[in-house]
Amino acid sequence: MPGKAILCLVKTNPHDHELYRFKLEELRRLAEALGYSIVGVSIQVRVKPTVDYVFGWGKVMELKSLVSSTDADTVIFYNTLTGKQKFNLERFLRCRVIDRYELTLEIFSSMASDEVSKLQIEVARLSKSFTYEKIILAEKYRIGREHPSLRSRGEYIYRNQVGSLKRRLSKLREKMDKYLEMQRAQLEKRRALGLPSVCITGYYNAGKTTLFNALTGLRKPVSPLPFTTLSSKYYLVQGVSRRFFLVDTIGFVYDLDPMMIDSFKLTLNDIVQSDIVLLVADISESEDIVRFKVETVSSILEDTLKIDGSRIILVLNKVDLVNPVDLPARLSSIADYTRRYPSVIVSASMGYNLEYLLSFVEGKLESIKDIVYAKL
Repeated sequence: MPGKAILCLVKTNPHDHELYRFKLEELRRLAEALGYSIVGVSIQVRVKPTVDYVFGWGKVMELKSLVSSTDADTVIFYNTLTGKQKFNLERFLRCRVIDRYELTLEIFSSMASDEVSKLQIEVARLSKSFTYEKIILAEKYRIGREHPSLRSRGEYIYRNQVGSLKRRLSKLREKMDKYLEMQRAQLEKRRALGLPSVCITGYYNAGKTTLFNALTGLRKPVSPLPFTTLSSKYYLVQGVSRRFFLVDTIGFVYDLDPMMIDSFKLTLNDIVQSDIVLLVADISESEDIVRFKVETVSSILEDTLKIDGSRIILVLNKVDLVNPVDLPARLSSIADYTRRYPSVIVSASMGYNLEYLLSFVEGKLESIKDIVYAKL
């Protein structure tokens, strides 16, 4: 169960005076959403993390004192930890140590309610923890003096357990591939019926599910907690002149780990294979944050998922929370994106401009020809 936690970060750019603050605040938000009480923060400026402990040795000693004085039971790093770093830190600090990747999976696990979500979470967890588990097993037999010898079965048992981990991960991935084939077959059936799909995505907490509910009339769970939506939700929408599937799917975060993308390809494939992607952004946030989050998701969609920018519509949500005097500055901060993507300003919670958005989407569907879909 979540308890007291200390947040840690290695800042590799000494000239970064703002981004690291955003990273720490996001880490804090994720941890608090899961129920952790933040009792300390530790930051070190280094060209790169150390191989053994992430922090330099002096900072590790300082962190140990902080753990002791605050009675913290968990240390959470923003930086991705290797199995070796995690093992060394836990052994020295005498407390649980996780990184943002593992923290995110904890949130996913607390939200997961269907088999597909749970499968993807387990694949992501095992993929990340495999090296760490190997180190734990090796240490267990080292301490137990189970060294390989003529009469010892220590090495045999170790290799057998490591092999078991590999086989479990392999079976889970095979199961995921079967789901992926089923997903593609369903998609082909929809296309054969002439029913395109429009996917809603964006940075987490941008109001994606609220928009989905407003356009469909449904009441899917909406929460201030991040990652409420894990598995994609499909609903057949009757627009002004045609029908199409509207899809609500997972939100993104900054510094998305490639391993996470590979593990959640079942969910992300709904975005990749959609005819149109609605990139939802919270326009009520400050200019810098709006731009930062649009940049983050745009990069993931175009550079990582290889989605053609011509299929993206920028939906600027929560305009009801913006002082009209401040709106021009927010729009100016993302002017290059509003020029790259057609954009629509809406308020999903108030129902503002949603009919226009539907009409715009239908017009876009009619104009798209010879769509080329990536294969994730």
